[in-house]
Amino acid sequence: MFSKINIKTSLVLICLLFCLPNIYAQVTLSTDFTDSANKKEPLHNIWSIANRISPKNGSNIRPGLKMNIVRMIGGIKKTVDGKNVKDLEFDTCLYDSINNVYVYKFERLTDRIDKILNSQTEIHQIVLDQPSWAFQHGYTFIPTGTRDNVNFREDEQISIYGNSLPPADKQAYHDYIKALMTHLVATYGEEKVLSWRFRVGSEIETPDHWYGTKQDFIEHFENTERAVRAVLPNAVIGLHTRAPDFLYKNGTVLNYKGEPFASFAKDLIEYCADNNVRYDFWGVSDYVVLGSGTLRNMSIKYDHLFADLVNHPKWNANAIIDLMEYATVTTMNGADGKGFINAETTHAEIVELYFSNIYYKNKDKGLDLVYRWGNKTGTVDPPGIKVLNTMNGKDHYTTTISGTPQSSTNDIDAIFAKKENAAEYDVLLYNYNNSSLTYRDNENVNISFTTELAEGTTLYYRNMAYSKDNNKLQNFLKENAGFVKSGFNDRGSPDRILTEAGFTAYEAYENPNPHKYTEWKSIVTTPRNDGKSGSIISIDTEIPSFAFEKFEFRTEDYFQTTITPATVVWTTTEDFSPWTAVSSGMVVNTDDDKLTLNYADGFALPMAAITGLNINSELYGTLQLVVKNNTPASTLQMAANIPGTQFASGRKKFTIPNDNQWHTIDVDLTSWSHWSGIITEFKVYEKVNSGSMVFDRIEFLPKSGVEVFNVNISKEGNGLLNYKSGTSFSGQQFDLNAIANQGWKFQEWTGDIQSTENPLTITVSSDLNITAKFVQESLSIDDNTLKNSFVVYPNPSSNGVFTIKNHTKENWEIYNVNGAKILSGKGDIIDVSSFSKGLYILKLENTYKKLIYN
Repeated sequence: MFSKINIKTSLVLICLLFCLPNIYAQVTLSTDFTDSANKKEPLHNIWSIANRISPKNGSNIRPGLKMNIVRMIGGIKKTVDGKNVKDLEFDTCLYDSINNVYVYKFERLTDRIDKILNSQTEIHQIVLDQPSWAFQHGYTFIPTGTRDNVNFREDEQISIYGNSLPPADKQAYHDYIKALMTHLVATYGEEKVLSWRFRVGSEIETPDHWYGTKQDFIEHFENTERAVRAVLPNAVIGLHTRAPDFLYKNGTVLNYKGEPFASFAKDLIEYCADNNVRYDFWGVSDYVVLGSGTLRNMSIKYDHLFADLVNHPKWNANAIIDLMEYATVTTMNGADGKGFINAETTHAEIVELYFSNIYYKNKDKGLDLVYRWGNKTGTVDPPGIKVLNTMNGKDHYTTTISGTPQSSTNDIDAIFAKKENAAEYDVLLYNYNNSSLTYRDNENVNISFTTELAEGTTLYYRNMAYSKDNNKLQNFLKENAGFVKSGFNDRGSPDRILTEAGFTAYEAYENPNPHKYTEWKSIVTTPRNDGKSGSIISIDTEIPSFAFEKFEFRTEDYFQTTITPATVVWTTTEDFSPWTAVSSGMVVNTDDDKLTLNYADGFALPMAAITGLNINSELYGTLQLVVKNNTPASTLQMAANIPGTQFASGRKKFTIPNDNQWHTIDVDLTSWSHWSGIITEFKVYEKVNSGSMVFDRIEFLPKSGVEVFNVNISKEGNGLLNYKSGTSFSGQQFDLNAIANQGWKFQEWTGDIQSTENPLTITVSSDLNITAKFVQESLSIDDNTLKNSFVVYPNPSSNGVFTIKNHTKENWEIYNVNGAKILSGKGDIIDVSSFSKGLYILKLENTYKKLIYN
């Protein structure tokens, strides 16, 4: 636990801590990274799918997400003069009553698919949920309110979603699905179509989605599955039900055969197993309604949604399970009549982290993805998911929980992850309450994990806390609660709950306390308790209600970059991600380690740009592109931000064959008058309005004859440097940063460069030897430091305020248990209430006392 401080001081602190009860953590969250039994599958982004209903004009979801497309084959309704009527405009099958034949209109589907694909949005799933209206041919409808156990009622002919009836002619529908799949393969190729999943139905036990019976759907699913596999035997096919224990309105609503609308799951599983009908995935739905004690209870979600599926003896163990409709909401019926309202307080953040953890813990049972509503262009992931996604790809490890929360109903958990074959450890803990939305006192938590590192190894860590004090909406409403519209819950999305003036104010509001990482600090591993090789990291923290905290632990190697001749190159998705469209007519996509520029009707010169560069033009003479041109033009133009000039002047134009083949193009920059100074922004553009330009690699190559020098970097004392020794081009710049370990401080740079600046900017023009000097912070003591020469009261203190009796003139200092000085002052009042509850050390006249803030 102790950092590198004066040895005598360490002994004093150990004496003060001896026999002290554990006042910090009522809950301990831990894992053993050295135990292979704890290692699970790598974490993945479970929030990568967005739902869209019957899009007509391409994608409007933000880049990086895949799309699940609902109601694409027809059977939708429209409202005319206040009445629901059939909308035949997008039906992919019509019935010719004169010739008694079904007429296919597949171009209506492929036209919409083409627009999605041209939007550079990847299709994840196409839902075959509502048959075209043609498949109602053959039905006889009886009056609403009657039942003959044979025919559907008039009010079931058009549901709130459209056609919710099973096809009357099953063979005709089977033939239609076969023809549809054949058309898709002919249009897009078998490989592309096999990359899409096909879902049958949506929440099928909900009347407005499916007015048929359970048996009707079983037959419909089998009929559809057989038809798809007749064309594509390896197609990925599944279905979408409600939860296995679902009962619609307590069984008070009956279908056309007098049966209550209830879960189809058990009988579907059994029928498919007994009749060789294969489902590759199974979807369920869930909306966490914060206003409902049952629906917000996360502790029962697994049992309620998934357990009865995977525990069924005839369950297909190879099937995956997705949550295909999801939102965290304040209500399903907003006072404005526009449906559910997304929640935007920290309650929603922790619900979604909790759901993520449910998925990770049960990944071996097939739990895979969550499809969220929303995610339109311009939105971003909420903070919890954004932080969680920084852990993607790292191995997940089982969490052990011990102890009891101070608030017994708090549910505290953590997600531990480690990068394979690297000393990179992440911990994301959260605090949720299933019983109440009330914010309670903070919880003391201990985070600990066992590593393969030798005891005494120095790690560096930083943490980021997020609570209601960091939430923009909650901060805004502290002084603007009057903007919430009557009848609306103040936890909801600002665009729905605030008045027009309030939303305008909110949009202009700057969050005064956004969440951010702390500076990196050092910590030293301690011996294991079982005598085995390896070591332990242990940190105490406190977490507020409905909050999360992320810790990152790294060794020195993580931070250190070897000084090398500068390369300016983009070749991965991460590299390309800063490239953006800067004019209409351009869509930029950075997936699959490629930079794709898609051109469309718009500005005369569609442009893409990257900013924040720091390219010394004196070092580089060639731009090398690995590029594929699929546009009508065979040229590309570029510009750089030369000070005092406009991008419109001095453009450089070069040829790229427009044959849609990969080419390596070298562009000479030495003859370009605008290639001078420091380049901070770069643009490329072309006079086209269709096609795409795809870059596999963009690199600036050094000029010939540029000198190379040796740069040697070392340190004295204990601290972290961000660079290792290496070689450098003449003219390269580096910002050397020295971070002192706990108990140490940076003093100066010595050697060929002498300076106290930190970070230190160097420009290499010769061989260099540079040393960073760290010195221990002064915390000397004498042998009689433990005498009781003064009194502090109250001690323990419940509010963090202490009084020193009879000492008002001397300077005092406060240290945490790591030996770092956190406070100093003069007088008889010591106030540590702004710090975490726990143990502190008071130094006064070279005497030390322990202060307990609890």
